[in-house]
Amino acid sequence: MMKRIYILMLAAVLLTGCTSDLYYANSFINKFARQKTTATEQIYVALPKEVIHTNSSLNDIAGFMFMSEHEIDSVIASKTAILDKLDDSILLSQFSNAFLYALSRSQVPVVVVDSPSKLPVADDQHFTVNFVQFEAEEYLQPAQSRFSTRGGTNYSYDYQLRHLSLNVWMNLDARDTSDVVYFRNRELEENFRGTVTSLRDGKATMKAHFERIAPADAYHTAWNLGVECATLYMEKILTEYVCRSKGTNETYFYYDPACNCIESVDSYSEGIKGSFEKM
Repeated sequence: MMKRIYILMLAAVLLTGCTSDLYYANSFINKFARQKTTATEQIYVALPKEVIHTNSSLNDIAGFMFMSEHEIDSVIASKTAILDKLDDSILLSQFSNAFLYALSRSQVPVVVVDSPSKLPVADDQHFTVNFVQFEAEEYLQPAQSRFSTRGGTNYSYDYQLRHLSLNVWMNLDARDTSDVVYFRNRELEENFRGTVTSLRDGKATMKAHFERIAPADAYHTAWNLGVECATLYMEKILTEYVCRSKGTNETYFYYDPACNCIESVDSYSEGIKGSFEKM
């Protein structure tokens, strides 16, 4: 009986600690929603200006760097199926608009600057975001489909699936010269569906269909990446705000821009695993 009481008391202590953290995190959100005089923080953003195109499949071609200019152009054209179809201005617009829209849901004032040099020095009142690099990366990855007949004959079909990864690097609230670079990305990949049409003389005939990546898929992914980066950035702000307010924080807050609210909480050690990657 005493053991059970002890466990219940321990659970109550843990819940109280989490509730205290949640109180501080919600106080940050609420002071902007209610336009309190204590809502003095601002977010300054330097958006990405260009897209770097990278075809990683070219790294696997022996002697590529020693080819003539004409040969290099021919190889690039033969290996590229997505990058040359993308409109960089649309890609950047989708990402930037999504990032600013999701961030604005917090009602924290957002100031967009046209150059990283115009960002203020970051402190507890001035949050800064500098998108250092935006990359669209295309590459091929080997894949294989297998099946077996009732008679125990095994068949396999080898093919390659094309991937598109949108990668972004950023400095967040950099307060000294040794800026930490944060990374986030989203990936798309082609899908393969195959149907065996006949089996004869130990050979299988297959009808293959590939669901290719279209430019619209890339633009949609850029929007989602922008929302994701803004959401994770707000989560960073909240966790660090609680730490400054309390002197400590062991809670990670999952923020939802749709409702401008904290959707759920987790231990900081677990929650941070799904956040930005530090480079």
